[in-house]
Amino acid sequence: MLGPIARTPRSTAPNMNSPILLTGASQRVGLALAQALAQAGHTVVCASRSQPPAHPNLLHFEADLCRVADREALVAHLRRHCTSLRAVIHNASLWLDDSLDNLDTMFRLHVEAPYHLNLALGELLQGAGKADIIHICDETSSRGSKSHIGYAATKAALQNMVLSFAEKYAPQVRVNGILPGLLMFKPEGDEAYRQHALQKALLEFEPGPQPLIEAVLFLLQSQYSTGSQVTINGGRHLKNRML
Repeated sequence: MLGPIARTPRSTAPNMNSPILLTGASQRVGLALAQALAQAGHTVVCASRSQPPAHPNLLHFEADLCRVADREALVAHLRRHCTSLRAVIHNASLWLDDSLDNLDTMFRLHVEAPYHLNLALGELLQGAGKADIIHICDETSSRGSKSHIGYAATKAALQNMVLSFAEKYAPQVRVNGILPGLLMFKPEGDEAYRQHALQKALLEFEPGPQPLIEAVLFLLQSQYSTGSQVTINGGRHLKNRML
């Protein structure tokens, strides 16, 4: 069982030795990833609007990553308290319907925020000896989505930035992407939707957060992967090709 977490407010100066910065860590898959990294012994700075449950290795920094000022405050906090960063994992995500306002919001979260943080935190990452940047993209970022065009497009930009930052920061920092498919249903989804969604993959079950955790741990341990994409979608790309 995980122990209680101590909230780290902005004004507190935690003892952080090469922590992992994880965005979108307060619920669902992101929370499970944060807890798994904490259990593995990493100090994890969770940048999110709401506080995750308690664990002594999780430090919360309250931030709305769509806001430039919040990102700048986060960068200043990390520069003040860290000599290096072990990794930056961009997991924060919004799956919004298509509209101009929603496109702007998703662009700021999926593209502008990772771009800003990768550039601003480059020196801390390069000071770690071995460091990683991991972009959590989406399997639709490679194939598009007629029902969520803006979401797929902004995730595609996030996926493309893997290539550019991998080249920019090599060899000190490895930069890779993960393209998950369905991992966890939202509680409000009905049974008909669940069955329809499951049938889109070759592996017709809801896997939960574990595939993403495994992919992140693999990339953190990898010595010879950069500019690459790890797909974890249960063979959905093959099932679509067969239909």
